[in-house]
Amino acid sequence: MDLALPGEILTYDCRNKTERPATAEIPRPLRVVQWNIERGYQLDAVISTLERLDADILCLQEIDIGNERSGGENHGQMIAQRLGLNGGIAIEFQELRSPCRDVAQQGGGIHGNAVYSKFDMSFRVIDHEHQPYNWPRDGALLGEPRTGRRCTLVAEISVPKRPPVLAYSAHFECFTGIIGRTGQLCDLLLDSRDAAVKRPHQIIFGDFNTFAHSLARFSPKYANGWYRFRTLGMSEPEWWMKNILSWYPEDGSVNSRLDEEGLPGDLRFSNEILRSAINPGWYDPFDAVKDITISNHAGWMTAKADWAFVRQLSVARHWMENRDFGASDHRCLVLEIEHAHPEILDEHMKMTRRIALELERKRTSKLWAWCSLAAATVLSCVAIKLARSSMVSRIAGA
Repeated sequence: MDLALPGEILTYDCRNKTERPATAEIPRPLRVVQWNIERGYQLDAVISTLERLDADILCLQEIDIGNERSGGENHGQMIAQRLGLNGGIAIEFQELRSPCRDVAQQGGGIHGNAVYSKFDMSFRVIDHEHQPYNWPRDGALLGEPRTGRRCTLVAEISVPKRPPVLAYSAHFECFTGIIGRTGQLCDLLLDSRDAAVKRPHQIIFGDFNTFAHSLARFSPKYANGWYRFRTLGMSEPEWWMKNILSWYPEDGSVNSRLDEEGLPGDLRFSNEILRSAINPGWYDPFDAVKDITISNHAGWMTAKADWAFVRQLSVARHWMENRDFGASDHRCLVLEIEHAHPEILDEHMKMTRRIALELERKRTSKLWAWCSLAAATVLSCVAIKLARSSMVSRIAGA
C-alpha cells in the first residue's frame, strides 16, 4: 500500500478509456461535487451516492489510507476504482498509531484531500503559510497524534472542447477560530488571484470549518481568540461575507473593512492579511445562513462549514445530498456549472455584495430586537419593584 509523506500527492487513474474517451465533448453542464466524507466510515454509502450523481469533478476531504479506524483500506484508490475515475490525493497528515487514540480514531496510515475527475488532470499542492494548530506538537492533547500540516490540493482539469478548470480541494483547521481560518482563506485567495491570469475558470471547494459561533463560541477548543465574542450576533459565515467576501479589488488594494474590524495592537490583522483578503471573483450559490452543512451535538452546533465557490463559471443548478447525515457528518454539495464570459464576475460581485448587505441589515434588526427585549425586561422589573414598594407603603400607612 502507498503511504506517501505529508505534502506529497498520490495519483490513481482508473478510467476505462475505451468506454468513454477523455476527449469526448460533454453535451451538458459540468456536474461538480464538494463533500467531506468523514474518513470514509460509511464508504459504501458515500460511493453509492457518488455513483448516482455521476459527477464530472469531485472535491473530497478526509480521505483515509491505511488507517485502522477505516479498516486499513486505501480509500483513495477504492473511490477511483469503483467510480472509474482519475484521481489525486494530497496527503496532509500521517496518523500515528497510539494508545491515546480510541478505536474510532486509531491511525497507522495517512489522511488527505482529493480531486477526482473523468478528465485528464495535473496536480500541485498549496502548503498553507498559516497553520493555526501545531499538530506534531499538540495533536496528542486532542487524542489524535499526527505529523503533517494543512494543505490544499489544486488540480488543473482538461475539460474536453472547453477551457481548463482549476479545482481546489481544501480542509481548513477545525481547532482554531476566525483569526486562524482567515489566514488560511487568504492563502487561497492569493493563489486563486494569481492563477486566474492564465486559468480564470475555477472551483474553490472545501470544508472550511466555519462554525465559530453558537455554542462553539464558548469552547476554546473550537473557537479561540477574541473574535468568538466580538462577533456576537452573527455566524462565522456571515462574518466572512461582511468582512472578506464582499471586498473586491475595486474597493482598494487593502481591505480596510477588515482593518476596521480588527482589534488594537497585536490583535490587529497583519498588513499581509489585509492585502490578501480581497475577493478575486469567488461566488457561492448556497445560502450562508440557511444552507447548513454540518450539525453536531443534537443540533446545538450547526453551520455552513462547507463552501462551493466558483469563479467565471455560471451555476445552472445547485442542491445538497446526504441531508440526513447518514453517509457522513457533512452534507454533500452538488452544482451544475458552465463556462462563462468575464462579465459574470461583475454579476457575481453585485450578488455577493447584496447578500452581505442584507445579512448585515438582518443582524442590525436582530440586535435592536434583543436590545428592545432587554430594555422592556428591565423596565418591567423596575415597574414591578415600584408597584411592590408602593403597596408595602400603603399597607404600612394603614
